[in-house]
Amino acid sequence: MLPQSVLSFWETIRTGNEGPELLLDPNLKLWALIPISIVMILVGVAKQCIMVLVSPKSKTVPRVKLTEILYIAKARALMGNSSNLSTESFKMRQEYLAQVLADGKYLAIKPAKDEKTAMENPFTSPGMTDAMTSMALGNLVNYIPQTVIMWWVNYFFAGFVLMKLPFPLTIRFKQMLQSSVRTDDLDVRWVSSMSWYIISMGGLTPVYNVLFGGNRLSKLNVSAQQQQLSQSPGGPNPKDQMKALANDITVFQHISVLDNIEDRVLKLYS
Repeated sequence: MLPQSVLSFWETIRTGNEGPELLLDPNLKLWALIPISIVMILVGVAKQCIMVLVSPKSKTVPRVKLTEILYIAKARALMGNSSNLSTESFKMRQEYLAQVLADGKYLAIKPAKDEKTAMENPFTSPGMTDAMTSMALGNLVNYIPQTVIMWWVNYFFAGFVLMKLPFPLTIRFKQMLQSSVRTDDLDVRWVSSMSWYIISMGGLTPVYNVLFGGNRLSKLNVSAQQQQLSQSPGGPNPKDQMKALANDITVFQHISVLDNIEDRVLKLYS
């Protein structure tokens, strides 16, 4: 039978405790943990609604411009995913896209108009102005609520220990999880109120994605901004892009994973 001190020592090592065990008041969950979480969710909902209200209205893209953008993207996608095509399929697409892009068949703007607008100031275009205004409003909407909530948590819940994580952590996480709690011998798994707020800032992103479809909405916003930048004066010239892509596709070295796949399969299972 081992002494009690030895048993306690091995129990400490097994559980991963680095300090004294705490007994938390159950009311902390009702008056600190849950309110902080609810306020974070409500503020995220409010920020999303404000962003929808202040964001500029999406402009419709003409069909010829959309065709131009899609053919440029198609050429890049062909070179990026060429290994998934057979040699015959790649050569067929290579010859077609190289000829179409070199001739500029699907250019939305005539070369004369491109040469005229190339010397204009890009910061005076409506598309660039809308993009910069939307970016500034987005930063403002994100900065003000975070400052207010951080002051609220720091003022009313400073020094509170709210919960204990069920898995062990190294000592490097102590500064991140125990902000505003000045205790050196406390177990790393204990989480303070300020740290819970910081963790919730990134941890609630999947919740916002479920509520608002955040991934799909962000992709649409990025695509809209790219289209505005491509339409603005001083942006990349579609004619030059198509000529460069035509040259790249012409000299592209194609290596397919489907070449001689029948012989390789028969050799593998024969």
